[in-house]
Parts: sequence; structure tokens; C-alpha cells
Amino acid sequence: MLYPLLFETNLFPIVWGGRRLREMKGMSPIDEPVGESWEVSAVPGKESVVVNGPLTGRNLRELTQEYGADLLGKAVQERFGSEFPMLVKFIDAESDLSIQVHPDDDMARREHDKMGKSEMWYVLDAEPGAYIYAGFKDLLTDEQYKQKVADGTITDALARHEVKSGDVFYIPAGRVHAICGGILLAEIQQ
Repeated sequence: MLYPLLFETNLFPIVWGGRRLREMKGMSPIDEPVGESWEVSAVPGKESVVVNGPLTGRNLRELTQEYGADLLGKAVQERFGSEFPMLVKFIDAESDLSIQVHPDDDMARREHDKMGKSEMWYVLDAEPGAYIYAGFKDLLTDEQYKQKVADGTITDALARHEVKSGDVFYIPAGRVHAICGGILLAEIQQ
């Protein structure tokens, strides 16, 4: 019988990371910057591992395959099979992350045999003046886009959004985006 599962801490040191995640989790600080804490993951090699009850030591990928609809729900299993369809994490961006665009389901399946990647961000904390990029300010031609990438001025064309605690952003697959420095957020991604 399934029960509420608790998972091991799953931290990822990253050069742009900060020091707030260890503090948030009640852990001793270290000098190494931590950028991400994966809370719920079935990503191969980075799975959440159960730390309570009779399923201790089992990972979420195994449990999804074994328990199917009992763990995922019938509608989710019908849509995604035995593949856990999301990743939940905290991100502490002390400095800017790269500018990114993620594929939708069709392209991701065709090119990488994976699911696409839409994201939702909930801003937990933000330094004054902190911002994200999401989308373009104006339409660009292919040539204008290539030129801005080549000359390093692409951020001039991106829509910049100042953030504060409590803000929520939906970043659908295909939308250019970047989390910039001074932001602590929760991310739920496909």
C-alpha cells in the first residue's frame, strides 16, 4: 500500500548557484555554490530516493513502473505510461543562467525520444531589481535574430520582467527564457 513518500536531499552544485538552498533545508553551509535541489525526480541517474517507510531505498522511477496508476493516477498513466511526467525543484540563482529554449513534446520525442519541457516558476525570494527574461519584446526576422546572437546583443530583444516574492511565470515549450541573478524559485517542469 502506498503512503506519503519522503525523499533524500538531492542537491546539485552549479557555478551560478548560491547558498540559500542548504540554509532553506536546515543544512550546514558550505563554500560550494548550490544551484538546484531536486525534490521530486524520476530523471534517470538523478531519481528521488525514498527515506521513509517500507519503500526506503527505492527510487521514484522504479515505483512509477511498479505502481503505475496507483501512484500516478489513471489519467496520468494513460497519457504518460510508466514515465513520471514532471520534475519539481528549487533553484537558487546567485548569477544569471543561460538563455534557453526547450522543445515541445513532438520535437523532443522525434529528436531525443524524451518529453518536451514546459516550466512553471514560483518566485520564493528576489533581490531588489532581480528579473527574468521570457519571450521577445518584438518579432525578429531570422537575420536579425542571427545577428543579435552573433554580436552578443540578443538580450536587448528579450522581454525583461522584474520579479518579487509570490510572482508566478508559465514558460511553455518554445519560449525563450532565462532566470537571472538574485532569484530563489520553485520550478515545476515537464
